[in-house]
Amino acid sequence: MIDLFKAIIDIQTPFNMIVLVTLFGCAAGVLGAIAKEIRKYGCHRQEVEFKRDLVDRGLPADEIERIIAAQGPARGKTPGTTHS
Repeated sequence: MIDLFKAIIDIQTPFNMIVLVTLFGCAAGVLGAIAKEIRKYGCHRQEVEFKRDLVDRGLPADEIERIIAAQGPARGKTPGTTHS
């Protein structure tokens, strides 16, 4: 990995900066996508645990639906859509 980085640095001056900026941009995009997926998984798990807690309390299905509907749509999610 270090040899690859050294090889990129040894490319002619204007071109090595283009390659490095592109490389860092792609790495930032990948890390951002991974962080987004981890956040979505955490939100989903929290939602599932909340619903299971309501079921464990013995609430009827219509009461659970009413409670979930009263919470409103999840943050960053428009009504009627799923996580994407």
